[in-house]
Amino acid sequence: MLRIGYDVTPLAPPRTGVGNYAHALLKHLLLQDAEVEFAALSTGRRAPVLDALVSPEDRARLMLHRHVQVPTRLMYKLWSGLGRPRADALIEGADVFHATNYVLPPLESARGVVTMYDLTFLKHPEWCSPKIVGPFSRGVQTYADRADAIVTCSEAAKRDIVELLRQPEDKVHVVYGAADDMYHRANRPRAVDLVAQHYDVRQPYLLFLGTLEPRKNIEGMLRAFAQTARDVPHTFVLAGGLGWNMRGLDALIDSLGIRDRVKRIGYVQDPAHLPAFYAAADAFFFASHYEGFGLPLLEAMACGCPVVVANNSSLPEVGGFAAQYVDAADPAQMAATLLMVLQNDRLRETMTARGLDQARRFSWENGAARLLDLYRSLA
Repeated sequence: MLRIGYDVTPLAPPRTGVGNYAHALLKHLLLQDAEVEFAALSTGRRAPVLDALVSPEDRARLMLHRHVQVPTRLMYKLWSGLGRPRADALIEGADVFHATNYVLPPLESARGVVTMYDLTFLKHPEWCSPKIVGPFSRGVQTYADRADAIVTCSEAAKRDIVELLRQPEDKVHVVYGAADDMYHRANRPRAVDLVAQHYDVRQPYLLFLGTLEPRKNIEGMLRAFAQTARDVPHTFVLAGGLGWNMRGLDALIDSLGIRDRVKRIGYVQDPAHLPAFYAAADAFFFASHYEGFGLPLLEAMACGCPVVVANNSSLPEVGGFAAQYVDAADPAQMAATLLMVLQNDRLRETMTARGLDQARRFSWENGAARLLDLYRSLA
């Protein structure tokens, strides 16, 4: 029986994009071939809870979860400096070990797979926290060179890995993400009631969902929204935790004169409420400077929400013909596109239909099957 080691450290709460991707793939891997068993490894102060991944029958194939209660960054230093402890030894051996967040630990005998979502910290370090740029930039070349295979989530990210890390194309494998099954077109009046009752969010509104950080171009989106505010009645809802270098966010909102038109609700603690946010919004605005994949874009489309996204990196690859695209560096052009979408009911209906079709092109089942094929080929 093939035994796979899987790094579940990113699954610890609060989960963001990396954790959601790694969680969904493991969930669907456990629903695949019964001739494969998994052993999970995690580090950090808080252990991720894995019991709810799948049904008890399929959960039984996750044979072991070993949690090492050492801060993850300290563990990275031990792995880098001492080459110990060997990750596959910690989980009693594996044929293949999959490191799910850039850092490939030292291995005793297992073949190594590492997931690299994007290389923003190399291409545009100004958009990333120094806590990310320093350790990841120093080690990423070593991890890429040492890996037997690299997994990434878009062709755009693959091109960067091949070019910047000088890796052979056939070593880098694209495994697309998808919207979870809970993201689907919902009853809109119920969604409207839910977000109003629990979050005091009223229609009509424009939605952004993600960590509030420079890479997401929050400032550019706010400047674009400010140029539309006199022409539409919408509120701009920012859903997500406050990230690095965003202390001036409130001052920016005040300076743009849109304090009463922007609503920050923070990190949404209950994931079951996220589909309602998308379903009740008139549009989803996601004009990031760079995305390795952009999972919220697919989630929005799966919920029937029209999407306005940047025309860079992987976003056109994900949005296809369903999205309206904008230049993330041009607030005036973004504002004009927003007005076109928010003021045109027929256009939004067309975008909704196309978005539902586009979201169906991506599935976690296909991604998990592709990953299993990779594991088998290495083992």
